[in-house]
Amino acid sequence: MTGESRPNRFLAADRGVSETVGFVLVFALITTTIAVTFTVGLGGLNDAQLAERDNNVERAFDVFHDNLNDISRDGVPSRATEIRLGGGELALDQTSEFRLNSSAWDGPVSETGSITYHGAGDTRIVYENGAVFRMQGDNGVMINEPDLLLGDTTVYSLYGLGGSARSVAGDRTVLVVGQRSARTPSVDDRSATENVTLEIDSAQANVWKRYYDELDPSNESITVSDGGDADLTVTFDAAEYDRFVVHRTAVRIDISD
Repeated sequence: MTGESRPNRFLAADRGVSETVGFVLVFALITTTIAVTFTVGLGGLNDAQLAERDNNVERAFDVFHDNLNDISRDGVPSRATEIRLGGGELALDQTSEFRLNSSAWDGPVSETGSITYHGAGDTRIVYENGAVFRMQGDNGVMINEPDLLLGDTTVYSLYGLGGSARSVAGDRTVLVVGQRSARTPSVDDRSATENVTLEIDSAQANVWKRYYDELDPSNESITVSDGGDADLTVTFDAAEYDRFVVHRTAVRIDISD
């Protein structure tokens, strides 16, 4: 009897060890799951928040685009657009330039300026010369197209953004006010019997090139070339229009809280 009772005591002790080990393993599994969830899940949630922030700014730039079209087309003196920065940076600068010229004109017509939102990573949302872009490095997409009419009378809308070059950042909402400049004529009409060239200096030159290539895939009325004195040169063939009109709008930009 004594010899038979010993194995039973060993089995009871084994069950106690098994329960302890099982508890430790389950607790370790739960702890690891929580740690992985917080590490990976919160990182993914943060990325989603940043992406949604940039999407909200993109929608605000869509409104900004429409507001500046009101100033250009309808002669509205000013328009204001609210943009929530959400930790990003909004900057106005004069690095981009668009120059229209023809041998039939007295001289070139040019405008400068763009407004850029620097978002998550290398993402930029840009407004320049009537168009809105979402950029990732040198590549991106055109969200809103410029105001361009092709036909017997070709109307090219040229937009210039001026004002104090400044940048604002932080987690707050700013008011971007565009006011038609009184120093520059809002409309500058020119007739042309010769080819018109558009020279573009812009960080968005790759997307501008794709836009003009898709506008005339056959290259019958528009020819696009890289290099030279500009980042991109676009040539409008005079044989494809009776008149070329430049609709020029200069806007002063003020950014305030």
